[in-house]
Amino acid sequence: MFQKLSRVAPLTLAAMILPGLLAAQGSSRLPVSIEARGGVNVPTFDIADVADPGPSFGVGIEIPVAGRLSILADADFGFHSGADLPVGGSGPDVDVYHFMAKAAYELIADEQSRWSLRINAGAGAMTFKIDGVSGSFTYPAINVGAKLGYDVSENINLFLSPQGDIAFSDENEIGTDNAWIWPFALGAAVRF
Repeated sequence: MFQKLSRVAPLTLAAMILPGLLAAQGSSRLPVSIEARGGVNVPTFDIADVADPGPSFGVGIEIPVAGRLSILADADFGFHSGADLPVGGSGPDVDVYHFMAKAAYELIADEQSRWSLRINAGAGAMTFKIDGVSGSFTYPAINVGAKLGYDVSENINLFLSPQGDIAFSDENEIGTDNAWIWPFALGAAVRF
C-alpha cells in the first residue's frame, strides 16, 4: 500500500501545487516559501512509554493557493532516546520521520502586519525506525498545528510552529495503535 502511496502522493501534491503557483503569479504576495526549522519532538500517551522527547529538524515549502489559503509540504525528522524501563535501564532509541501535506489558513495576514498567524491541518505518513530492529514501520498520519511568524523583511519570516502529529500505528510493532508526537520548532522561511 505504501509503495502505491509513494508513487501517487508526489503526483497528487504536484496537481495541488501547480494551480496555486500559477494563480499566485498575479498576486502581490511572493509565491513560494522555503523553510528550515529545528526544535524538539515530544511523544505523549502510549508512545511516551517507548520514546523520550528528542531533538528534531525539518524543512518545508509553502505555496499560496487563493487569498489566505496556502498548501504546505513538510518533512520533520525526530531523534528520540529510549524511555526508561520499569526494571531499570532504557529502551532502544527511536527515530521518527514525519511527512505531511497540509492546508493552511492565515488568521493574521502578512499584508496587515509584520506578524502572521496560520492554522493548518493535513495528512501524510510517519516512519518509525527503532534501534536494533530490522527495517522501519510506516503508518498513515494526520496533522494539526499553527505557525506564528514575524516578517524580518519582505523575503524573510521567523516563526514558532507547534504541531500535533498522530500516526495510526500497529500496536504489535511499536507498542501503540496511535502514536501522538508533538513537534515544537523555531525556524526561518525565505520567500521567492
